[in-house]
Amino acid sequence: MAVNSGEESVLKKVNKRPSSHFLDELNLIMKKLLLATALAALTAPVFAQTAFTVNGQTVSVAEQKELMKVLADRGVKDQKQQLEAARSILAQEKLIEEAAKKANIAQDPAVKALIAERKTEIYSAELVRKNAAAHPLTDADLKKTYEEVKKQYDPNEIKVRHILVKTEQEAKDIIKSLNAGGDFAAIAKEKSLDQGTAAQGGEIPFTNIRRIAIPGFAETAMALNKGSLLPVPFHSALGYHVIQLQDKREVPLPSFDALKPQIQKLAAQRQAQQYMADLMRNAKIAEAAPAKKKSSK
Repeated sequence: MAVNSGEESVLKKVNKRPSSHFLDELNLIMKKLLLATALAALTAPVFAQTAFTVNGQTVSVAEQKELMKVLADRGVKDQKQQLEAARSILAQEKLIEEAAKKANIAQDPAVKALIAERKTEIYSAELVRKNAAAHPLTDADLKKTYEEVKKQYDPNEIKVRHILVKTEQEAKDIIKSLNAGGDFAAIAKEKSLDQGTAAQGGEIPFTNIRRIAIPGFAETAMALNKGSLLPVPFHSALGYHVIQLQDKREVPLPSFDALKPQIQKLAAQRQAQQYMADLMRNAKIAEAAPAKKKSSK
């Protein structure tokens, strides 16, 4: 694990879905800009709650009331601010929509696909929220989830040092040098290709073996005695590793009460996944019959 370099060890890199992809970030930025602009416009004239037009496009009272309710739920409690913000946001939406139509953006296949994707995400989130409200998780549900986690939990953690190089011969030469009294940390800093650990002398602090992504690495290290050097290079898709086990220990799973917030989040995620899986499983999906060709006379 890197401390100063800010880079993650290749050993612990796993496939992660980005917490927010470009569209999420863009959407969030746009929402913040719209709301910030609206709230900043408090010096603008105060309008009564009536319909108004933007370049000829009507913004109804119903639209304003709906957005005011959303703003209230998000913490904007003053009705004057709600109204002014709602009108400003809706006006900007109409202007953007008008500009998009003039630029023919709505007809762009890529834009259509992105809009469809966003609609699906919004609908999915709302369906999951309604399902969760209709079926609140009980303490029994949470304890069941905890027991499932407990069954899958591996208490083993290892503290290792490793040096990653390209060739088997280079790894063998390093092992020979270490057995002759070479300094592991110095060699790691000089030769290791793992930029996440090289600066720390190849050291990876105590890590649960399930978090080490390279197949077989953790098991190989676990089999060593504390302080032992693996006598042969360990081969992975990244190259050849020189491995030294510094220490190993067992860390029991924390109690249900200690993990309850995390268990609740996990149970909610599983409930959402199950709901979406049920939707797919119960759907009637079939190949459509090919259209009949009209006979030419």
